[in-house]
Amino acid sequence: MSEFLHDAEYRTESWKRRHSPEAIAQLGVWRWKGIQSHSTQILDAICGKRVIDFGGADGPLGFGSIIVDAKAEAKTFDDVDGRIEGVFTSHALEHLDDPQAWLESAYARLDSGVCLIVHLPANTCRLWRAGQYANPNQPSGHRHTFCLSTDLGLPEGEWWDRIDSMVSMAGFDLELVEYCGDDSIILFARKPQLTATT
Repeated sequence: MSEFLHDAEYRTESWKRRHSPEAIAQLGVWRWKGIQSHSTQILDAICGKRVIDFGGADGPLGFGSIIVDAKAEAKTFDDVDGRIEGVFTSHALEHLDDPQAWLESAYARLDSGVCLIVHLPANTCRLWRAGQYANPNQPSGHRHTFCLSTDLGLPEGEWWDRIDSMVSMAGFDLELVEYCGDDSIILFARKPQLTATT
């Protein structure tokens, strides 16, 4: 894999600059290379819509998104009234006890046709694997290590969460799944449209 993908693993100068406190305050989630490289798809999915930014208190998506986070006014989906037209989450699901349950609750809360965008740390960065990552600002650490269903030959004795399979099992239709910059994975999925039966 290229240095573009391994920016986080090796903490390159570019990564350090983009993840400095000043850059985080100015750029929010847009500091991630994977988010930058998928900006057109993300903006097409969120602009002009009522979007939940799950876990975005420390690095928000912006554009009027509603932050749902332990550090925000809304702690869960249930704290948000009205229709939700999109869900975005970046580097948050790895902190949850049960990301599958979260995906299922997101599916239940959304109307058909609504987009889900998931950006999370990949197994390619050893420092981010479950039990390895520690950050004083995030006391829960990383509880999950994510990979894709197409990944074969992963090290024995470690647990790998195949995020594309998890999202499909929750009921979403996958639109795009790939490794992206900063040792991350990005996934676009959609709750299927209901078809009228006659």
